[in-house]
Amino acid sequence: MARLGDPQPLLDFIERSLAGDDTAEAANLNYWAYWLGGVRLPQSDDRFMRDRELTAWDPVTLLRGLVSGFHYAPGYVDLYAHTLWALLTAHPWLPAAAKGLAAELEERTERVLDGGGISQRSRRELDFVHYVLRDHT
Repeated sequence: MARLGDPQPLLDFIERSLAGDDTAEAANLNYWAYWLGGVRLPQSDDRFMRDRELTAWDPVTLLRGLVSGFHYAPGYVDLYAHTLWALLTAHPWLPAAAKGLAAELEERTERVLDGGGISQRSRRELDFVHYVLRDHT
């Protein structure tokens, strides 16, 4: 529905199912890591998503995949913003470890923030991302 122009179901999902729930946040990061090639081994089911330690994948690989796909795209920008926020919250050292990616993400984040048209939640989360990038690279 978000891809078709109705962002509210995705915003509701982020608010009700992800935000504030460490298990759900971990599942979201684990899923993205799997989807973007950061999980090294094939998975026969979704049990890997329960790993709250976030140990089955490389955070830099996940950051690389998220940065390459992050831009203002109606329907996706809110989920990307939330996932980037969650990743940098879980791994605040990432900008220092991947300076080139951090610089690219900072530029993309500025464009999305300057462009408007994003939810208040995404704006807050991207402000946090921008702060982490600016102060830790």
